[in-house]
Amino acid sequence: MISATFLFLSTSYIAWYLERFELDMIYPFDSAYSTPHDAGVPELEELRFRTSDGETLVLWTAGAAPGKPTVLYLPGNAGTLQSRAERFRQMQAAGFGVVALSYRGSSGSSGKPDEERLTADAMEVVAGLDTPLILFGESLGTAVAVKLAAHGFGDALLLEAAFTSVPALVASQYPDESLGHLLTQRWDSLSLMTQVDQPLMMIHGTRDKLVPIGMARAIYVAAQSDDKQFVEVDAGSHNNLWSAETQAQMFAFIDRFAQ
Repeated sequence: MISATFLFLSTSYIAWYLERFELDMIYPFDSAYSTPHDAGVPELEELRFRTSDGETLVLWTAGAAPGKPTVLYLPGNAGTLQSRAERFRQMQAAGFGVVALSYRGSSGSSGKPDEERLTADAMEVVAGLDTPLILFGESLGTAVAVKLAAHGFGDALLLEAAFTSVPALVASQYPDESLGHLLTQRWDSLSLMTQVDQPLMMIHGTRDKLVPIGMARAIYVAAQSDDKQFVEVDAGSHNNLWSAETQAQMFAFIDRFAQ
């Protein structure tokens, strides 16, 4: 999921808003805390991860069945871990290990988010995980996952509703405005995909009004992966891509990396 905050701002207001509230726009995280038990997934365990700069991140985890891969789940910028509890339950039921990361300021994690800190946090978390490891990014999380993959982490990459960069995303909503120079948060996945060669699956809705499907196609083309597939969800929007059909396709992809 990705927040649509900027869609409701007038073009005359957007430049002022970006300069002053860029971080709030990109990271409108919900800080509401709940446990896996609260969310109806007692199969998962909550862990507290201490970052190198002293913040505490909430992780929801489940161990993998013998030989099955682990999914590092990197969520979008809307909702909480509880919002995605059913996804995690289904992954765990399929035997996959789950490590779901709540970013700084989200779902009970401490700290203030920005691109540098979220990237560093994800790298610290992933460094302690065993392989086989699937990087699963959703919306904002796709940018985090791409950064990890470009640094050599992960045995495979699964991207749901990926965007090329934050400046491109803003430009797609305000094509007559020149706003890119105001942005400090870049998340330039398109450039980084030239450094990604892990097996890749991408899923995108044909009617995504927040992230045009052309962005995902550009990322797909840029990827250096010999093994890659692109799944278009007919009439799919930004936040309704998880269905029985797409879940089966995703799980089949993930299961390829069982040992």
